[in-house]
Amino acid sequence: MRQWITGVTAASLLASIAMALTPKGRVRQVTSLVCGLMCALAVAGPLVKLDYKALASGAALYAQRAEQVAADAQEEAKMLDRTYIQDRCQAYILAKAAEGGLDVDGVRLQARWDESGCVWYPWSVEVDGDRDPRLAGLIESELGIPPERQSWRNDG
Repeated sequence: MRQWITGVTAASLLASIAMALTPKGRVRQVTSLVCGLMCALAVAGPLVKLDYKALASGAALYAQRAEQVAADAQEEAKMLDRTYIQDRCQAYILAKAAEGGLDVDGVRLQARWDESGCVWYPWSVEVDGDRDPRLAGLIESELGIPPERQSWRNDG
């Protein structure tokens, strides 16, 4: 970098001296053109020495890493969606149990990924409490979890 700055500075200084010493007229126009080209070459010098293979390799590596970061972010968002769905369904079941005056200590719901619809949906549930037909029916009708995927645990 230092060498490049020195080269650009030297080319500019040389061009300034050449322009100051050149008389007006056609010779000055040619000198101006030559000095401009010399300064442009000094500025573009690093591009001539650029390692294009390393640049292409670096760009490919960067694209690969960016793709991986995007995939990781997408997977993280998918897992956050799953957690959100499970938490909301668990809260819904607990609220409905409380409304019905049922003694339910906890709910653990598992969501499953639907590839065709690209969504999480309630798959199974474990309820810490006595089985109640009204709550079991609500879980089946509202959340779509059939009785065979409902597990009830009696605390007593």
